[in-house]
Amino acid sequence: MAWKIKAIVLAVLVAATGFAGAAYADPFPIRIGWVQTPGHMAPVIEELANRHPELFKHLGQSYTMQPIRFNGTTPQIQAQAIEELEIASQAPSALALAIGNAHLDERIVADVLSDGHGDYYSENFVVMADGGIKTIEDVKGKRIATNTIGSASDSAMRTMFRKHGIQDADFTTVETNFANMPAMLDGGKVDMIGVLPQFADGIVGNDKYKVLFTARDAVGPTQAVMWAIRAKTIAAHREAFVDFFEDYIRAIRWFLDPTNHKEAVAICAEVTKLPEQRLDYAFTKADFYHSPDALPDVALVQREIDEAVELKVLPKPVTVDPQYVDLSLVQEAKRRLDGK
Repeated sequence: MAWKIKAIVLAVLVAATGFAGAAYADPFPIRIGWVQTPGHMAPVIEELANRHPELFKHLGQSYTMQPIRFNGTTPQIQAQAIEELEIASQAPSALALAIGNAHLDERIVADVLSDGHGDYYSENFVVMADGGIKTIEDVKGKRIATNTIGSASDSAMRTMFRKHGIQDADFTTVETNFANMPAMLDGGKVDMIGVLPQFADGIVGNDKYKVLFTARDAVGPTQAVMWAIRAKTIAAHREAFVDFFEDYIRAIRWFLDPTNHKEAVAICAEVTKLPEQRLDYAFTKADFYHSPDALPDVALVQREIDEAVELKVLPKPVTVDPQYVDLSLVQEAKRRLDGK
């Protein structure tokens, strides 16, 4: 009888172990917020995985990925707060609000894009050449387009306005998608827009329009957008995130490799539904800068937050390093790839 009891116990243990193993083997679903692509690379990387699965050693094994679109970085704060988003794309201003106002235990983990890095692209803020805006001071009383209040674009714009004595109450903010802005400017619905690289062709350098200033003019080179994950999410799924970043860095390097440029542009066209000729700038100096190692510039994040607080664009200061930084995920992923 004793041997039967032992056999039953052993069977239960084996079954339990099997179920535990099956649960552990389920890939962790990583939901990633993004705003515009190919600047935010999550959607084009998803398409790359469809075309070149050999580049993604861990996809479907330890993790899956789902890019989720937002109009800006600040709406992603709420999505993370209610645990509907694992990785948020955040501007320095959005990160400061997530930490200081929403009290989220955020960690800066990776680069998304830098504005004004070296001789790479910087967002252009554009008005009609024959309109009523000749100087920055002329924006008083005008309608100013922004993708969302608190975004990287929005914060750079408001910082420049503050430097010229213009407060938020001095103009009307019109929130809209970047893709809608050129038509709204042409149609007289707004008086100034921000122009991303995919919309620059036909606007920047066209005498019909005037570049009033760039984001680099406003805030200098910036870590415009970074990825942030909540600390408790990292702790619970660390190995899956390292696997994800190993595949992610491999994918970034594929896109940045000039030998892949033609196919990279074709992928961007498939995802954005824009003509390939409109996207030939992608992953060149005419684009925003992407770190080939996915490493963000934390010092630039802090500098932008400090300046925004000083100019009252942000309500209160936040010191990001070391408490709100965890670069160990991308560093470990890089070591796996580079062997050092």
